[in-house]
Amino acid sequence: MTPADIDLTGIEIIELVFPDMNGVARGKHLPADQADKLFGGVRMPISTHNLDVLSQDTEGAGLAIDVGDPDGVGKLVAFGPAQWGGGNQAVALMSLMMADGSANPYDPRQVLETVVARFTARGLTPVVAPELEFYLMDAQRDAGGRGQPPISPMTGDRLLDAQVYRLSVQDPFVPILNDMRNAAQALGADADAALAEFGPGQFEINLAHTNDAVGAADQAILLKYALRGVARANGMEACYMAKPYGDQSGSGMHFHVSLLDKDGRNLFSGAEEGVLNPSLAGVVAKLRDVMPASTLVFAPHLNSFRRLAPGSYAPTIAAWGLDNRGTALRVPTTMGAGARVEHRVPGSDANPYLVLAVILQAVLEGLDERADPGPAVEGEPTEAHGAPLPLGWGRAVAAFEEDAFIARALGAEFQRVYALMKHQEMDTLRTRVTDVEFDVYMRAL
Repeated sequence: MTPADIDLTGIEIIELVFPDMNGVARGKHLPADQADKLFGGVRMPISTHNLDVLSQDTEGAGLAIDVGDPDGVGKLVAFGPAQWGGGNQAVALMSLMMADGSANPYDPRQVLETVVARFTARGLTPVVAPELEFYLMDAQRDAGGRGQPPISPMTGDRLLDAQVYRLSVQDPFVPILNDMRNAAQALGADADAALAEFGPGQFEINLAHTNDAVGAADQAILLKYALRGVARANGMEACYMAKPYGDQSGSGMHFHVSLLDKDGRNLFSGAEEGVLNPSLAGVVAKLRDVMPASTLVFAPHLNSFRRLAPGSYAPTIAAWGLDNRGTALRVPTTMGAGARVEHRVPGSDANPYLVLAVILQAVLEGLDERADPGPAVEGEPTEAHGAPLPLGWGRAVAAFEEDAFIARALGAEFQRVYALMKHQEMDTLRTRVTDVEFDVYMRAL
Protein backbone atom coordinates (compact mmCIF):
# COMPACT_ATOMS: atom_id res chain seq x y z
CA MET A 1 0.00 0.00 0.00
CA THR A 2 1.01 3.64 -0.51
CA PRO A 3 0.02 6.86 1.33
CA ALA A 4 -2.51 7.51 -1.45
CA ASP A 5 -4.33 4.27 -0.52
CA ILE A 6 -5.36 5.40 2.97
CA ASP A 7 -8.12 7.84 3.88
CA LEU A 8 -7.48 9.72 7.11
CA THR A 9 -10.63 11.86 6.98
CA GLY A 10 -11.86 12.27 10.56
CA ILE A 11 -9.28 9.79 11.90
CA GLU A 12 -7.42 10.68 15.10
CA ILE A 13 -6.00 7.32 16.22
CA ILE A 14 -4.71 4.36 14.19
CA GLU A 15 -4.62 0.92 15.83
CA LEU A 16 -1.61 -0.99 14.51
CA VAL A 17 -2.30 -4.73 14.47
CA PHE A 18 0.56 -7.25 14.27
CA PRO A 19 -0.91 -10.82 14.50
CA ASP A 20 1.46 -13.10 16.39
CA MET A 21 1.95 -16.86 16.03
CA ASN A 22 -1.24 -17.49 18.02
CA GLY A 23 -3.15 -14.97 15.93
CA VAL A 24 -3.31 -12.60 18.92
CA ALA A 25 -3.55 -8.95 17.84
CA ARG A 26 -0.55 -7.10 19.27
CA GLY A 27 0.61 -3.62 18.42
CA LYS A 28 0.30 0.01 19.40
CA HIS A 29 -1.76 3.16 18.83
CA LEU A 30 -0.44 5.77 16.42
CA PRO A 31 -1.72 9.37 16.22
CA ALA A 32 -3.13 10.01 12.77
CA ASP A 33 -0.80 12.97 12.25
CA GLN A 34 2.05 10.43 12.30
CA ALA A 35 0.50 8.21 9.62
CA ASP A 36 3.61 8.57 7.49
CA LYS A 37 5.28 6.13 9.92
CA LEU A 38 3.06 3.37 8.48
CA PHE A 39 5.46 3.26 5.55
CA GLY A 40 8.71 2.20 7.18
CA GLY A 41 8.66 4.16 10.42
CA VAL A 42 6.96 1.70 12.78
CA ARG A 43 9.22 -0.60 14.78
CA MET A 44 8.29 -3.59 16.95
CA PRO A 45 10.43 -6.31 18.54
CA ILE A 46 10.77 -9.40 16.36
CA SER A 47 10.07 -11.45 19.50
CA THR A 48 6.51 -10.04 19.50
CA HIS A 49 5.53 -12.86 17.15
CA ASN A 50 6.77 -15.55 19.53
CA LEU A 51 5.11 -14.33 22.73
CA ASP A 52 3.05 -17.11 24.22
CA VAL A 53 -0.70 -16.81 24.75
CA LEU A 54 0.02 -15.48 28.27
CA SER A 55 2.23 -12.73 26.74
CA GLN A 56 5.51 -14.18 27.99
CA ASP A 57 8.70 -14.41 25.94
CA THR A 58 9.36 -17.96 24.82
CA GLU A 59 12.37 -19.26 26.71
CA GLY A 60 15.00 -20.96 24.60
CA ALA A 61 13.80 -19.44 21.34
CA GLY A 62 16.67 -16.96 21.25
CA LEU A 63 14.54 -14.10 19.96
CA ALA A 64 14.25 -11.84 23.02
CA ILE A 65 16.64 -10.99 25.88
CA ASP A 66 19.25 -13.49 24.68
CA VAL A 67 19.95 -11.33 21.61
CA GLY A 68 18.92 -7.92 22.94
CA ASP A 69 15.30 -8.14 21.73
CA PRO A 70 15.94 -6.40 18.38
CA ASP A 71 13.30 -4.55 16.39
CA GLY A 72 11.84 -5.24 13.00
CA VAL A 73 10.17 -2.73 10.68
CA GLY A 74 6.43 -2.65 10.10
CA LYS A 75 4.90 -2.95 6.64
CA LEU A 76 1.30 -1.81 6.05
CA VAL A 77 -0.95 -4.57 4.69
CA ALA A 78 -4.50 -3.23 5.02
CA PHE A 79 -6.14 -0.05 6.30
CA GLY A 80 -9.70 0.98 7.08
CA PRO A 81 -11.97 2.76 9.56
CA ALA A 82 -12.93 1.15 12.85
CA GLN A 83 -16.66 1.73 12.45
CA TRP A 84 -17.28 0.69 16.05
CA GLY A 85 -14.80 3.21 17.45
CA GLY A 86 -16.86 6.39 17.35
CA GLY A 87 -15.71 7.47 13.91
CA ASN A 88 -12.24 8.71 14.83
CA GLN A 89 -10.26 5.46 14.79
CA ALA A 90 -8.77 3.33 12.03
CA VAL A 91 -7.16 -0.10 11.90
CA ALA A 92 -3.87 -0.83 10.16
CA LEU A 93 -3.02 -4.50 9.65
CA MET A 94 0.77 -4.82 9.68
CA SER A 95 3.45 -7.32 8.75
CA LEU A 96 6.83 -7.15 10.48
CA MET A 97 9.95 -7.29 8.32
CA MET A 98 13.48 -7.75 9.62
CA ALA A 99 15.34 -4.51 10.41
CA ASP A 100 17.09 -4.55 7.02
CA GLY A 101 13.79 -5.03 5.17
CA SER A 102 14.34 -8.73 4.47
CA ALA A 103 11.75 -11.46 5.08
CA ASN A 104 10.95 -12.36 8.68
CA PRO A 105 10.77 -16.14 9.23
CA TYR A 106 8.73 -15.65 12.43
CA ASP A 107 5.90 -13.61 10.91
CA PRO A 108 2.97 -15.98 10.18
CA ARG A 109 1.85 -13.87 7.22
CA GLN A 110 5.26 -14.14 5.59
CA VAL A 111 5.28 -17.89 6.21
CA LEU A 112 2.10 -18.10 4.13
CA GLU A 113 3.54 -15.78 1.49
CA THR A 114 6.45 -18.20 1.06
CA VAL A 115 4.08 -21.10 0.39
CA VAL A 116 1.91 -19.10 -2.02
CA ALA A 117 5.01 -18.02 -3.95
CA ARG A 118 5.61 -21.70 -4.77
CA PHE A 119 2.25 -21.78 -6.55
CA THR A 120 2.95 -18.55 -8.38
CA ALA A 121 6.27 -19.93 -9.65
CA ARG A 122 4.34 -22.78 -11.27
CA GLY A 123 1.60 -20.63 -12.77
CA LEU A 124 -0.99 -21.90 -10.26
CA THR A 125 -3.48 -19.91 -8.17
CA PRO A 126 -5.18 -21.23 -5.03
CA VAL A 127 -8.75 -20.04 -4.50
CA VAL A 128 -9.76 -19.88 -0.84
CA ALA A 129 -12.89 -19.12 1.18
CA PRO A 130 -12.84 -19.14 5.03
CA GLU A 131 -15.94 -19.76 7.16
CA LEU A 132 -15.80 -18.51 10.75
CA GLU A 133 -18.00 -19.74 13.59
CA PHE A 134 -18.05 -17.76 16.82
CA TYR A 135 -20.14 -17.15 19.92
CA LEU A 136 -21.67 -13.88 21.02
CA MET A 137 -21.52 -13.70 24.80
CA ASP A 138 -22.87 -11.31 27.35
CA ALA A 139 -20.17 -8.88 28.46
CA GLN A 140 -21.23 -9.66 32.02
CA ARG A 141 -20.08 -12.99 33.47
CA ASP A 142 -22.45 -15.27 35.37
CA ALA A 143 -22.42 -15.64 39.16
CA GLY A 144 -19.58 -18.16 38.91
CA GLY A 145 -17.45 -15.85 36.78
CA ARG A 146 -18.03 -17.84 33.60
CA GLY A 147 -19.10 -16.61 30.19
CA GLN A 148 -22.80 -16.76 29.41
CA PRO A 149 -24.99 -16.46 26.30
CA PRO A 150 -26.32 -13.01 25.35
CA ILE A 151 -29.79 -11.62 25.97
CA SER A 152 -32.00 -11.39 22.88
CA PRO A 153 -32.41 -7.73 21.86
CA MET A 154 -36.04 -8.49 20.96
CA THR A 155 -37.40 -10.67 23.77
CA GLY A 156 -35.11 -9.76 26.63
CA ASP A 157 -34.59 -13.46 27.31
CA ARG A 158 -31.19 -15.06 27.58
CA LEU A 159 -30.40 -17.56 24.83
CA LEU A 160 -30.05 -20.99 26.40
CA ASP A 161 -31.00 -23.67 23.86
CA ALA A 162 -29.71 -25.04 20.57
CA GLN A 163 -30.65 -22.69 17.75
CA VAL A 164 -29.27 -24.10 14.51
CA TYR A 165 -30.56 -22.14 11.48
CA ARG A 166 -33.48 -20.72 13.49
CA LEU A 167 -34.47 -17.40 11.97
CA SER A 168 -36.48 -16.55 15.06
CA VAL A 169 -33.20 -16.54 16.99
CA GLN A 170 -31.17 -14.86 14.28
CA ASP A 171 -33.64 -12.09 13.39
CA PRO A 172 -33.21 -10.06 16.61
CA PHE A 173 -29.45 -10.06 16.03
CA VAL A 174 -29.67 -9.02 12.37
CA PRO A 175 -28.86 -5.34 13.07
CA ILE A 176 -25.73 -6.36 15.00
CA LEU A 177 -24.73 -8.95 12.39
CA ASN A 178 -25.20 -6.33 9.67
CA ASP A 179 -23.01 -3.91 11.62
CA MET A 180 -20.41 -6.65 11.90
CA ARG A 181 -20.51 -7.38 8.18
CA ASN A 182 -20.30 -3.68 7.30
CA ALA A 183 -17.43 -3.10 9.72
CA ALA A 184 -15.53 -6.05 8.28
CA GLN A 185 -16.10 -4.85 4.73
CA ALA A 186 -14.84 -1.39 5.66
CA LEU A 187 -11.56 -3.07 6.62
CA GLY A 188 -11.41 -4.98 3.34
CA ALA A 189 -12.85 -8.31 4.53
CA ASP A 190 -15.45 -9.50 2.01
CA ALA A 191 -17.93 -10.76 4.61
CA ASP A 192 -20.83 -12.66 3.09
CA ALA A 193 -23.67 -14.75 4.52
CA ALA A 194 -24.40 -14.88 8.26
CA LEU A 195 -26.40 -17.62 9.95
CA ALA A 196 -27.26 -18.96 13.39
CA GLU A 197 -25.25 -22.03 14.29
CA PHE A 198 -25.89 -24.81 16.81
CA GLY A 199 -25.08 -23.29 20.19
CA PRO A 200 -26.88 -20.48 22.05
CA GLY A 201 -25.48 -17.24 20.67
CA GLN A 202 -23.35 -19.07 18.09
CA PHE A 203 -23.18 -17.62 14.58
CA GLU A 204 -21.22 -18.10 11.39
CA ILE A 205 -20.04 -15.46 8.94
CA ASN A 206 -18.49 -16.52 5.65
CA LEU A 207 -15.92 -14.75 3.52
CA ALA A 208 -16.21 -14.78 -0.26
CA HIS A 209 -13.96 -16.97 -2.41
CA THR A 210 -10.79 -15.15 -3.43
CA ASN A 211 -7.79 -15.99 -5.61
CA ASP A 212 -5.56 -14.12 -3.13
CA ALA A 213 -4.75 -16.75 -0.50
CA VAL A 214 -2.69 -14.39 1.66
CA GLY A 215 -5.50 -11.85 1.38
CA ALA A 216 -7.99 -14.52 2.52
CA ALA A 217 -6.03 -14.96 5.76
CA ASP A 218 -5.77 -11.18 6.14
CA GLN A 219 -9.54 -11.01 5.78
CA ALA A 220 -10.06 -13.69 8.42
CA ILE A 221 -7.91 -11.71 10.88
CA LEU A 222 -9.74 -8.47 10.07
CA LEU A 223 -13.14 -10.16 10.30
CA LYS A 224 -12.38 -11.40 13.81
CA TYR A 225 -11.11 -7.96 14.79
CA ALA A 226 -14.23 -6.25 13.45
CA LEU A 227 -16.61 -8.74 15.06
CA ARG A 228 -14.98 -8.21 18.44
CA GLY A 229 -15.14 -4.42 18.13
CA VAL A 230 -18.82 -4.35 17.12
CA ALA A 231 -19.76 -6.89 19.79
CA ARG A 232 -18.17 -4.76 22.51
CA ALA A 233 -19.94 -1.67 21.22
CA ASN A 234 -23.19 -3.60 21.78
CA GLY A 235 -22.44 -4.84 25.29
CA MET A 236 -21.28 -8.27 24.18
CA GLU A 237 -18.10 -10.20 23.50
CA ALA A 238 -17.19 -12.16 20.37
CA CYS A 239 -15.67 -15.43 21.59
CA TYR A 240 -13.29 -17.44 19.40
CA MET A 241 -12.56 -20.22 21.88
CA ALA A 242 -12.98 -23.55 20.14
CA LYS A 243 -15.25 -24.81 22.95
CA PRO A 244 -16.52 -22.10 25.31
CA TYR A 245 -19.35 -24.27 26.69
CA GLY A 246 -18.61 -27.90 27.46
CA ASP A 247 -22.14 -29.07 26.64
CA GLN A 248 -22.62 -27.04 23.45
CA SER A 249 -21.23 -27.09 19.94
CA GLY A 250 -17.66 -25.94 19.34
CA SER A 251 -16.65 -23.27 16.83
CA GLY A 252 -14.68 -24.09 13.69
CA MET A 253 -12.92 -22.08 11.00
CA HIS A 254 -13.36 -24.12 7.84
CA PHE A 255 -11.47 -23.44 4.60
CA HIS A 256 -12.74 -24.19 1.09
CA VAL A 257 -9.88 -24.57 -1.39
CA SER A 258 -9.69 -25.03 -5.16
CA LEU A 259 -6.88 -24.49 -7.64
CA LEU A 260 -6.65 -22.65 -10.97
CA ASP A 261 -4.09 -23.15 -13.72
CA LYS A 262 -2.58 -20.27 -15.70
CA ASP A 263 -5.62 -20.24 -17.99
CA GLY A 264 -8.07 -19.98 -15.10
CA ARG A 265 -9.28 -23.57 -15.26
CA ASN A 266 -10.17 -25.35 -12.05
CA LEU A 267 -7.71 -28.24 -11.74
CA PHE A 268 -10.05 -30.01 -9.33
CA SER A 269 -12.91 -30.23 -11.85
CA GLY A 270 -13.49 -33.75 -13.15
CA ALA A 271 -15.65 -35.37 -15.80
CA GLU A 272 -18.08 -37.16 -13.47
CA GLU A 273 -19.89 -36.06 -10.35
CA GLY A 274 -18.78 -38.00 -7.31
CA VAL A 275 -15.49 -39.09 -8.88
CA LEU A 276 -12.27 -37.30 -7.94
CA ASN A 277 -10.01 -36.45 -10.85
CA PRO A 278 -6.30 -37.34 -10.36
CA SER A 279 -5.36 -33.84 -9.17
CA LEU A 280 -8.09 -33.62 -6.55
CA ALA A 281 -7.53 -37.23 -5.49
CA GLY A 282 -3.85 -36.56 -4.88
CA VAL A 283 -4.60 -33.41 -2.92
CA VAL A 284 -7.17 -35.15 -0.72
CA ALA A 285 -4.74 -37.99 -0.06
CA LYS A 286 -1.95 -35.63 0.97
CA LEU A 287 -4.20 -33.49 3.16
CA ARG A 288 -5.33 -36.67 4.88
CA ASP A 289 -1.80 -38.03 5.35
CA VAL A 290 -0.33 -34.85 6.89
CA MET A 291 -3.34 -34.16 9.10
CA PRO A 292 -1.98 -35.73 12.32
CA ALA A 293 1.26 -33.72 12.12
CA SER A 294 -0.71 -30.57 11.27
CA THR A 295 -3.25 -30.93 14.08
CA LEU A 296 -1.37 -28.51 16.37
CA VAL A 297 -1.87 -25.78 13.77
CA PHE A 298 -5.60 -26.56 13.53
CA ALA A 299 -6.02 -27.02 17.31
CA PRO A 300 -3.30 -24.88 18.90
CA HIS A 301 -4.58 -24.45 22.46
CA LEU A 302 -5.55 -26.44 25.53
CA ASN A 303 -9.24 -25.68 24.95
CA SER A 304 -9.02 -26.63 21.25
CA PHE A 305 -9.16 -30.34 21.96
CA ARG A 306 -12.51 -30.11 23.74
CA ARG A 307 -14.07 -29.32 20.35
CA LEU A 308 -12.76 -32.39 18.52
CA ALA A 309 -15.14 -35.23 19.39
CA PRO A 310 -17.02 -38.05 17.60
CA GLY A 311 -20.52 -37.18 16.42
CA SER A 312 -19.92 -33.44 16.70
CA TYR A 313 -19.07 -32.42 13.10
CA ALA A 314 -15.61 -31.67 14.51
CA PRO A 315 -13.58 -34.62 13.19
CA THR A 316 -11.24 -36.89 15.09
CA ILE A 317 -10.24 -39.11 12.15
CA ALA A 318 -8.18 -38.15 9.08
CA ALA A 319 -10.77 -39.22 6.50
CA TRP A 320 -12.61 -37.77 3.54
CA GLY A 321 -16.12 -37.94 2.13
CA LEU A 322 -18.37 -36.66 -0.64
CA ASP A 323 -20.55 -33.87 0.79
CA ASN A 324 -20.13 -35.49 4.22
CA ARG A 325 -19.84 -32.92 7.01
CA GLY A 326 -18.84 -35.65 9.42
CA THR A 327 -15.46 -36.07 7.72
CA ALA A 328 -12.34 -33.99 8.14
CA LEU A 329 -12.12 -33.41 4.39
CA ARG A 330 -15.43 -32.78 2.62
CA VAL A 331 -15.64 -32.64 -1.16
CA PRO A 332 -18.94 -30.84 -1.89
CA THR A 333 -18.77 -31.34 -5.65
CA THR A 334 -16.28 -32.72 -8.16
CA MET A 335 -17.35 -30.93 -11.34
CA GLY A 336 -17.20 -27.37 -12.64
CA ALA A 337 -16.05 -24.14 -11.03
CA GLY A 338 -17.29 -25.28 -7.62
CA ALA A 339 -15.11 -28.41 -7.44
CA ARG A 340 -13.17 -28.02 -4.21
CA VAL A 341 -12.21 -29.52 -0.88
CA GLU A 342 -13.37 -28.20 2.48
CA HIS A 343 -10.99 -28.66 5.41
CA ARG A 344 -13.13 -28.96 8.55
CA VAL A 345 -10.55 -29.58 11.28
CA PRO A 346 -9.38 -26.02 12.15
CA GLY A 347 -11.04 -24.33 15.10
CA SER A 348 -12.00 -20.68 15.31
CA ASP A 349 -9.03 -20.24 17.66
CA ALA A 350 -6.49 -21.18 14.98
CA ASN A 351 -4.20 -18.73 13.17
CA PRO A 352 -5.52 -18.49 9.57
CA TYR A 353 -2.08 -17.75 8.14
CA LEU A 354 -0.65 -20.98 9.54
CA VAL A 355 -3.74 -23.04 8.70
CA LEU A 356 -3.55 -21.98 5.07
CA ALA A 357 0.22 -22.48 4.93
CA VAL A 358 -0.05 -26.17 5.88
CA ILE A 359 -3.16 -26.76 3.76
CA LEU A 360 -1.64 -25.18 0.66
CA GLN A 361 1.72 -26.91 1.06
CA ALA A 362 -0.19 -30.19 1.18
CA VAL A 363 -2.14 -29.17 -1.94
CA LEU A 364 1.09 -28.51 -3.81
CA GLU A 365 2.71 -31.78 -2.76
CA GLY A 366 -0.46 -33.77 -3.32
CA LEU A 367 -0.70 -32.39 -6.83
CA ASP A 368 2.70 -33.87 -7.61
CA GLU A 369 2.36 -37.16 -5.74
CA ARG A 370 -1.14 -38.02 -7.01
CA ALA A 371 -1.74 -40.72 -4.42
CA ASP A 372 -5.04 -42.56 -4.12
CA PRO A 373 -7.09 -41.42 -1.09
CA GLY A 374 -9.20 -44.56 -1.15
CA PRO A 375 -13.00 -44.67 -1.12
CA ALA A 376 -15.12 -41.88 0.31
CA VAL A 377 -16.49 -42.38 3.81
CA GLU A 378 -20.23 -42.59 4.21
CA GLY A 379 -21.55 -41.68 7.63
CA GLU A 380 -19.37 -41.31 10.72
CA PRO A 381 -15.68 -42.14 10.14
CA THR A 382 -13.90 -44.73 12.26
CA GLU A 383 -10.25 -45.70 12.57
CA ALA A 384 -10.84 -48.15 9.73
CA HIS A 385 -11.17 -45.09 7.44
CA GLY A 386 -8.07 -43.18 8.48
CA ALA A 387 -5.55 -42.30 11.16
CA PRO A 388 -6.87 -40.85 14.42
CA LEU A 389 -5.83 -37.29 15.12
CA PRO A 390 -3.58 -36.73 18.17
CA LEU A 391 -6.40 -35.78 20.56
CA GLY A 392 -4.42 -34.05 23.26
CA TRP A 393 -2.25 -30.95 23.35
CA GLY A 394 0.94 -32.79 24.22
CA ARG A 395 0.37 -35.45 21.57
CA ALA A 396 -0.25 -32.79 18.95
CA VAL A 397 2.96 -30.96 19.87
CA ALA A 398 4.92 -34.22 19.66
CA ALA A 399 3.48 -35.00 16.22
CA PHE A 400 4.29 -31.48 15.02
CA GLU A 401 7.73 -30.63 16.31
CA GLU A 402 9.91 -33.10 14.38
CA ASP A 403 7.79 -33.60 11.27
CA ALA A 404 9.47 -33.02 7.90
CA PHE A 405 6.28 -31.84 6.19
CA ILE A 406 5.75 -29.16 8.84
CA ALA A 407 9.30 -27.93 8.26
CA ARG A 408 8.56 -27.62 4.54
CA ALA A 409 5.26 -25.82 5.15
CA LEU A 410 6.26 -23.40 7.91
CA GLY A 411 10.04 -23.41 7.83
CA ALA A 412 12.25 -25.35 10.23
CA GLU A 413 13.03 -22.30 12.37
CA PHE A 414 9.36 -21.37 12.72
CA GLN A 415 8.60 -24.98 13.61
CA ARG A 416 11.28 -24.89 16.32
CA VAL A 417 10.17 -21.70 18.09
CA TYR A 418 6.45 -22.47 17.72
CA ALA A 419 6.92 -25.85 19.40
CA LEU A 420 8.93 -24.23 22.20
CA MET A 421 6.12 -21.72 22.71
CA LYS A 422 3.54 -24.49 22.97
CA HIS A 423 5.66 -26.45 25.44
CA GLN A 424 5.92 -23.31 27.57
CA GLU A 425 2.16 -22.72 27.45
CA MET A 426 1.53 -26.33 28.47
CA ASP A 427 3.96 -26.05 31.38
CA THR A 428 2.34 -22.84 32.60
CA LEU A 429 -1.27 -23.94 32.30
CA ARG A 430 -0.47 -27.25 33.94
CA THR A 431 0.00 -25.34 37.20
CA ARG A 432 -3.53 -23.88 37.06
CA VAL A 433 -6.03 -25.85 39.15
CA THR A 434 -9.46 -25.46 37.58
CA ASP A 435 -12.69 -24.75 39.44
CA VAL A 436 -14.03 -28.08 38.16
CA GLU A 437 -11.21 -30.00 39.82
CA PHE A 438 -11.77 -28.15 43.07
CA ASP A 439 -15.55 -28.71 42.97
CA VAL A 440 -15.23 -32.42 42.24
CA TYR A 441 -12.28 -33.43 44.40
CA MET A 442 -12.33 -31.10 47.40
CA ARG A 443 -15.09 -32.94 49.25
CA ALA A 444 -15.24 -36.22 47.34
CA LEU A 445 -11.74 -37.41 48.26
